[in-house]
Amino acid sequence: MKLNQLTLLLFSLLFSLSSCEKAIENEDFLQTEWKMQSIVFENERQKAPSEHIEKNAYVLKFENDSCFYLPTSVNEARGKYQFVSDRNIIINEYREWTKKGSLYHDNFDDQLLFVFNRVTSYSHTKNKLIFRGEQNIEVVFVKHDKN
Repeated sequence: MKLNQLTLLLFSLLFSLSSCEKAIENEDFLQTEWKMQSIVFENERQKAPSEHIEKNAYVLKFENDSCFYLPTSVNEARGKYQFVSDRNIIINEYREWTKKGSLYHDNFDDQLLFVFNRVTSYSHTKNKLIFRGEQNIEVVFVKHDKN
């Protein structure tokens, strides 16, 4: 009888461990605003523009558990994200919603839209958030100082 109870307990324990999704570690970065520092596109690092841009340009905000806001130099832009596993992410539908246009940064904004839609992994520390993808693409953010 005790052997049956022990066997049942072991199976229950194994089942409960295998059926749960692993929680994403350190989700606190989702509560932080992140200012873009640079992107790597075609093996070339480019700093995010700082002149002739809107006040909140290139500031990443996670709006909820599936949507984010990351405006370009003068246009509103949003997208969707999904955690696949710890440190792996899928970005969907990141695009601009307004079309004010900019003479200064259209090329950088186009590259950002291309790159950010292709990131597949992320890493973060207290003050830095980095997204990476195939073909050496990368988007680097630092913790945003709102002042």
